[in-house]
Amino acid sequence: MSQPVQSDQVRQALALGAVGFGVLAVAAPRVFTALYGLTANPNVRVMTRLWGTRTAALGAVMLTAKEPEDRRRLSMMSTAMTALDTVISATAGPDVSARGKILGTATSAAFTAAGAYVLTQR
Repeated sequence: MSQPVQSDQVRQALALGAVGFGVLAVAAPRVFTALYGLTANPNVRVMTRLWGTRTAALGAVMLTAKEPEDRRRLSMMSTAMTALDTVISATAGPDVSARGKILGTATSAAFTAAGAYVLTQR
């Protein structure tokens, strides 16, 4: 029988995922926007990079947090952030591609669910 996934492993995976998404958004915003089916005009690229820096920074801070209370607080903030991202993606206007809405909502919801799992474990 396999062992259940430990919340620390999920927390670390979330942090690494945030760093990965963020670095991709900063380093290759055209690739990032293409994956999400978004128009890669200069305004969108700038905003993609801004999103990427905050996401990578949060992931890096989560990876380096040593105190359990700091890890929990960061997990709460990250989960709240991705929950809001889920709502923003899901309710994006008609000018946003369906692919962008669906993938933005799905990835944000997955990060939110994993974060919620971490927060419910003791």
